[in-house]
Amino acid sequence: MRLIRSSNALAGQEAVEDVPCGNVVGLVGADCFITKTATLTDEDNIDCYPLRDMKYSVSPIVRVAVECLEPADLPKLVEGLKRLAKSDPLVQTSIEESGEHIIAGAGELHLEICLKDLQEDFMAGAKLKISEPVVSFRETI
Repeated sequence: MRLIRSSNALAGQEAVEDVPCGNVVGLVGADCFITKTATLTDEDNIDCYPLRDMKYSVSPIVRVAVECLEPADLPKLVEGLKRLAKSDPLVQTSIEESGEHIIAGAGELHLEICLKDLQEDFMAGAKLKISEPVVSFRETI
């Protein structure tokens, strides 16, 4: 991992050793170790407490199954689903016993945005076959 600083978005990046208070930097390489949230600190710091995960008032209720149109794109799909799950705290991805790849979102619009991100950003434009959305039915007292 390394810290980078950029004076503007179009300029190149420069590696830095330390960062004074009040500056904003990017941390490159941390995504290999972080699943959804993390608290980063010095290993000698014993007074640091982990930040709690945020609790959301919504849960994923709309689900779709996705599959690749080209079998050669399956590794892209698997990696893309991992990256999507890391990037969005409300999305859930899973693989059913039948081998279907499932994406669950908080609503149809949320799911539509997730599918667009998956295809365009995480899978480099690979084509997907997407099932009709299914809404989970739950009863409570």
